[in-house]
Amino acid sequence: MQPIRIIDKQFNLYAEIDDYESLIWTRRWHKAGEFELHISVDKANTGQLQKGRIVVAGDKAAFILHREISVGENGEETILIKGTTIASMVGRRITVPPAGFAYDRVETTAEEAMKHYVDKNCVNPVDLRRKMPSLAIAPNLSRGPNIVHLSRLKALDAELEAISLSSGLGWDVILDTVSKQCIFETYEGRDLTAGQTVNPPVIFSVDFDAVKVQTFIDSDFGYRNTGYVGGQGEGEEREIIEVGTGLSGLERLETFIDARDIEDGDDLVSRGQQKLSEMGEIQTFDNEILTNGPYTYKEDWDLGDIVTAMNRKWDVTLDARITEVKEIYEPDGFKLEATFGNDVPTLVEKIKKVLDSPLVEKSNLSVENIPTKTSQLENDAGYITVSEAPQASTYIHTQLSPSQIWTVNHGLGLFPSVTVVDSAGSTVMGEVKYLSNNSVELSFSYVFSGKAYLN
Repeated sequence: MQPIRIIDKQFNLYAEIDDYESLIWTRRWHKAGEFELHISVDKANTGQLQKGRIVVAGDKAAFILHREISVGENGEETILIKGTTIASMVGRRITVPPAGFAYDRVETTAEEAMKHYVDKNCVNPVDLRRKMPSLAIAPNLSRGPNIVHLSRLKALDAELEAISLSSGLGWDVILDTVSKQCIFETYEGRDLTAGQTVNPPVIFSVDFDAVKVQTFIDSDFGYRNTGYVGGQGEGEEREIIEVGTGLSGLERLETFIDARDIEDGDDLVSRGQQKLSEMGEIQTFDNEILTNGPYTYKEDWDLGDIVTAMNRKWDVTLDARITEVKEIYEPDGFKLEATFGNDVPTLVEKIKKVLDSPLVEKSNLSVENIPTKTSQLENDAGYITVSEAPQASTYIHTQLSPSQIWTVNHGLGLFPSVTVVDSAGSTVMGEVKYLSNNSVELSFSYVFSGKAYLN
C-alpha cells in the first residue's frame, strides 16, 4: 500500500496513514488531477483528514476538498475523501490584464507564456492580496512552439490548459518539502513510438502482454477543420479570415469563431488555430496496463510520453500522447489505467463551458437562462456551437439537501438522458425511473447532494 502523509499549508505534518480500503490517484497532462480515498472511520488518524489540508503520496500532493461519512448495511462507518492535486491552486486566480490594457497579450514560446500568466497572477501580481506566498516558478527553458495568446479575466487553469492542448506541453505544480515551496513547471514528453529510433520504443498491446483491457474510441463528434474567424467591425466592415486545412466537399467541416475582442487583426490566425485545436478528431485508447508487463511505469514510460498503442485484431495502431494515468492502490494490489490520445469531453464538461459564460446568471441556473443564440455561445464559450451546446433541451437540477432519492421535475416533455455529479464534481451512477415525460426519480446507494444534468 502507498503510504500517505497529511500536512497543512504551512507544511506541518499531522499524520501518516497506510491502512485504507483504496486510494485512487489521477494524474493529467493538460490540467490538474484528482484523488479519492476510502477508509474506515475506526482506522488510526482518520480525524486528521480535514478539508484544507494536503495529502502527500510519494511525489504527488493534493488538497482535501470533500469529506463524506456514511454507514453501511452492516453498521460499518466509512469516510470518503476527495480533492484535486495542488496544481489546481492556480485555478484560484483569473488572468487580470496590466493597467491600461484590455488584454494580457504574449507572443513567445508556449512555456514562457504559461509561466508569464502564473507569474503575473500568482507569484508577482500587482495586487499583493493575490500573491500565493508558497508558489514559485521553475526557470524558463523556452520549450514549445512560438504562440500568440490573449487573456482577459479568464480562469488561469483554463488558460494553461488551452496553451497545453495547442502546444503539447504539460504542466504541474510539484510540492518541495525541503524548500517548503510549490513549484510550477512545464514538461515535454518523450517520443517512444514504434517508428522512431532515438528512444527505446514502448508499444501497448494485448498481443505483447502489456495491457489487460483495451477500449478504442474514434469519434468525429464536435470535429471541425475549417474556421471563419471574425474580428472587430460590424456588417460588411467586419474583418473575417479563414483558418484550417483547406479541405472541400463533405470533408470540409466549418465553424465560426468570434474574436471581436482582438484589436490587432494579425492575432486572428492564432485565435482561430487555437480554437480549431480544441475541436480536433477524438482518437483515444483507454487501457488497463499490466503492472507486471514488459514496461516499468515512470521508467520506461510516464504521463506525457508519446507511445504506440495497437490492437492487431481490430487493425488499429495509434501513436498518441499519454494524457491521463490513474493509479489505484488497494489491499489486494496496485492497478494502472491510462488514456492515450485526446479524451472525449463529457456532457458535464460541455455544459460547464456554457455555464462559465458571463451571459449565464449563476444564481438561477435553469434551461430558460442558458444562451440559445449562436452568436452568444461563440462569444463566450469559444468553439461551442448550437448543435453541441446544451440549450432549450437541457435542464439542470440542483440538489441542495443531501438525499438518497432525488425527484426532478424537468418539464422537457421527453425521457431524457441523465448525468449526475456530486458536490465534489464526480460522476455518480444511480437508477433512473421515469415517472412521466416531465419528471424522473433518481435513486442512489448513498446520501449526497449535487447536480443532475438532463438532456
